[in-house]
Amino acid sequence: MKITLNDLEKLSEEDNSFQKFTSRKKKFAVNKRVNGLMTNEGQNYSFETSDLEDLRGKAVVDELMFIIKSGKEATVYLAKSADGYSAVKIYTELRVRSFKNDGIYRQGRFIGNARIEKAINQGSRTGINAHQILWVNEEFRQMKFLYEAGIPVPRPIASSGLVVVMEFIGEDEEAAPRISDLTMKEEEAREAFSQSLNILEKIVSTGRIHGDYSAYNLLWNKGKAVVIDFPQVVNFISNTSAKELLRRDVSSLFKSFKKYRFRDLPDEERIYNKFLKIITETKTF
Repeated sequence: MKITLNDLEKLSEEDNSFQKFTSRKKKFAVNKRVNGLMTNEGQNYSFETSDLEDLRGKAVVDELMFIIKSGKEATVYLAKSADGYSAVKIYTELRVRSFKNDGIYRQGRFIGNARIEKAINQGSRTGINAHQILWVNEEFRQMKFLYEAGIPVPRPIASSGLVVVMEFIGEDEEAAPRISDLTMKEEEAREAFSQSLNILEKIVSTGRIHGDYSAYNLLWNKGKAVVIDFPQVVNFISNTSAKELLRRDVSSLFKSFKKYRFRDLPDEERIYNKFLKIITETKTF
C-alpha cells in the first residue's frame, strides 16, 4: 500500500509551531489516540501505513505510544519495541508540509538520476514523491554520518519511506526538553552554550553545516546537549550557499542565548571566521 499519512494532521493537532507534550496526562483524547494508525486492536493489529508496517515486521517499532512533538513538517512519537523506547519521526506529505522551499539545501546533492532530478525541479507528481523520499533519506544519512563522527546526536536506528527511527533522548517516558524551552540558571546556561558551540565546531570540522542550528534543535539531557534535525545538513564544498548557512547557524546560536545577557561571550564574528577557516581547510567531505 502506498503511504499517504493524511491522517497524521488529525492525530497530531498540528499548528505553525511545534507543540510540546511534556506531561503524560497530555496523551491523546479518545478520538485522537495514536492507535488510530493501527487497523485493529489486540494482538492481530497492523499499522495503517506500509512504512510503519515494514518497521514492525523488522521488530523496530511495536507500538507508538504518544506524541513527543508535532509540527507542519513532521510529527515525532515515543515508540516501544522489545529493545525499549525509541523516537519515531513521521514526515507529513510534501504537499501539506510548510517547509517546501528547501532548494538552498539541495544544492550540490547527488541524485544520480537525471530524469528524477528534472522531475523534482519541475514539481511533477513523480518529482514531489522523489523529493520527499530523498529529503527523509538525507536526514537518516546525515544523522548516521554525524553519529559515527562522535558528535552527540540521537543514534540512528532505521528508516523506511517517510519514517525515521532514532534513539529516544530522555528518561523513562519523558522526552528531554529543547534548550529553547528552558530558563536556566546562569552557570547551567553557560555550560549549555559552551557545549552547543563545541558541537557546532565539531559538525563544521566534518565539512558539514547543520543549516538550522539553534536552541530549538538542541536537547538538554542530564546536563548534556544533543543536536537534532538533519535533513537540511549541507556539504560545504558542494553547496554555493554554504557560507551564508554557516553564518546563519552561528548567528542563530548566539541569538538563542541572548536572553541570558552574558557579558563575556566570545565575539560572534570571530567565531564565524574561526569556523569558516576550519571548514575551508578540512579534507573530510
